[in-house]
Amino acid sequence: MLRLGNILLWMAAAILLCQARPNVKLNSQSSSGLRSDCAANVMRLSLDKALAVGNQLEVEDINGTKHILLTPSMAAQCGYSMESDPWGNTRIYTSLMGCFVDNKDDATFNVGLRLQMYGENPSDVVSHDVSQTCSYTRWASREILCDRNYMEVSHHMANLDAEAKGQTRDGKDEKLNANLEASGASQGIWKMTFYTPEPVAMVLQEAEQAGYAAKTTSSRLVMRSP
Repeated sequence: MLRLGNILLWMAAAILLCQARPNVKLNSQSSSGLRSDCAANVMRLSLDKALAVGNQLEVEDINGTKHILLTPSMAAQCGYSMESDPWGNTRIYTSLMGCFVDNKDDATFNVGLRLQMYGENPSDVVSHDVSQTCSYTRWASREILCDRNYMEVSHHMANLDAEAKGQTRDGKDEKLNANLEASGASQGIWKMTFYTPEPVAMVLQEAEQAGYAAKTTSSRLVMRSP
């Protein structure tokens, strides 16, 4: 059984440790009042006030041939957030570890969004498709992302054969990876334990129904809480 008690303790401690995301611009593209850029472990999409003011905005994720409407609850569960400033400009943030991001070996991330803007007449709809590729390889062993509507923790999963290659692991990493190995986590997360403070075990589907998200990537374990 995979226990994520350590991850959840990190998330609780992260409330005191969260800082504003670093404003590291890696690359950007802009057109027609829209500008997208990569800022460390998020993709940021900015809408000029001329597009945002007076319109009802809906955001969809473009996942291959599927378009998935990002409701407030799904956005919090899957790593998306939105903010507006007093001047009417709007910014949408996507975690590179988000549910629908095309992740290539935890190094290259393809993000696709569709913006649907509705005017006073419901039939008056303007759509904008935005795609952005971000490169990010400077992952810390443990990363904490505090956003407006969710908190995300990702932890590096050390290679279980590291010792055979002469590498060492600290006590926490060794315990976590022992749990991963015993549970067969390389095949996906099956069950997790929440400490509230009493232990409450949930299978992945139950945790998702409660608003949490958890997954493994090629090298990281990711947990998100609204």
